[in-house]
Amino acid sequence: KEDKGSWVNFFQWLRGRGLDGVKLIVGDKCMGMPEAVGEVFPDAKYQRCTVHFYRNVFSVVPKSKVKIVAKMLKAIHTQESKKASREKAKAVVAELRA
Repeated sequence: KEDKGSWVNFFQWLRGRGLDGVKLIVGDKCMGMPEAVGEVFPDAKYQRCTVHFYRNVFSVVPKSKVKIVAKMLKAIHTQESKKASREKAKAVVAELRA
């Protein structure tokens, strides 16, 4: 069962086994996971797994468009900075709307 309570229990179990100093947890945005991270590891950041994000996007994209959308996503994610990624994302959105 994946919910906040289950993730809290799992993360507390990890802490009980000595896990300390957690700075980042990457996950597939399971129900309750981001909230549990904040509760058990308040200094850690949560990041969505890129592979799972891509899979979710591709699940709603027509098969004929998957390659071009993959190319666009990769162009966003390979930018050198957050600012550059946001600018590229805006350009991709504009291209898709055109």
